[in-house]
Amino acid sequence: MSSHGFSPDRAKVSSKFLKFRTTEKPDAVVDLLRSHGFSGTQIARCIKYYPVLLELHPERVLRPKLDFLLSVGISRPELIKVVSSNPYLLIMSLEKCLIPRYNLLKDVLVDDRTIASVLKRNYGGFVSSKDSNLVPNIALLRKLGVGENRITYLVSHSPTVLFRPHSNFAEIVELAMHFGFHPSTFNFVAAIRAISSMTKKSSWEKRLEVYGRWGWSKDLTLLTFKRYPQCMCVSEEKIMQTMDFLLNKLGWESKAAAKCPVIFGLSFEKRVVPRCSVVQLLRLRGLIEDIPSLSVFLSPVEYRFKDKFAVKYPDYGAELLDVYERRVNVVDFRTMAAERC
Repeated sequence: MSSHGFSPDRAKVSSKFLKFRTTEKPDAVVDLLRSHGFSGTQIARCIKYYPVLLELHPERVLRPKLDFLLSVGISRPELIKVVSSNPYLLIMSLEKCLIPRYNLLKDVLVDDRTIASVLKRNYGGFVSSKDSNLVPNIALLRKLGVGENRITYLVSHSPTVLFRPHSNFAEIVELAMHFGFHPSTFNFVAAIRAISSMTKKSSWEKRLEVYGRWGWSKDLTLLTFKRYPQCMCVSEEKIMQTMDFLLNKLGWESKAAAKCPVIFGLSFEKRVVPRCSVVQLLRLRGLIEDIPSLSVFLSPVEYRFKDKFAVKYPDYGAELLDVYERRVNVVDFRTMAAERC
């Protein structure tokens, strides 16, 4: 509580895992981490999730792991980020787990900066799974003709997928091909990620049911899945929020989202609402006749969107920017359209 700012409850829980009579070793652990540039907050986070760190010998156990990570090309600032995000790296055996797992990733990823991103993003696939699964799973992808850059992407962004039992991984790959994804395309890898996240058949059926509430047929949902596999991983709340805005606030058709399903992967507050609002306002002001494809105004980077839609019309520039930058409340455009009529 005094050293790391833990609440009484948190300190009580953490202390159950510790058995030291003096603070000599815990203090030495903290000093070691500080000497490597860890802040008090970062050290507290590591201890919060793995209190047993305080009982490990700082020189015999912890320093060799930190030195190893630095020796393979991970910079000191990156080391701090990696360990703070994944303190279990300091718990696992250096010789039996850390080094062998690193060598496996090195064979696939080559670049140490990419390996660092894997270590920081997800320790589950790196620590908890069996090494024996990674090699045959990657071999299967290569046999099917999946490019090395796609495999690297999958390892970098979803390492747990490739550490799955080989039989389970093969089923996921077969299902992706059944849906019509070709191994040479990026969407094939995206489909593997999406399918692997749907741990239960009921999860899949639930997504079909949610999209169905907004008028999508099963065939339309599957077609959208082929365009953007991640649409089946989006939460029910995100789907409902986006569809409600498009249909009930803007008065647009739900099929517009099916033609541009990436809308479900964009920030609702920061991109979807302001950009759709600007386009709808342009339409109500008579400055454009038809609603363009959602991808036309959702995909461009911010300055290109502003140039094409927000500042292109001098007489309405201030009003459009106010809506885009959310300085005014977004109105119910269906009501505005009715009043205009």
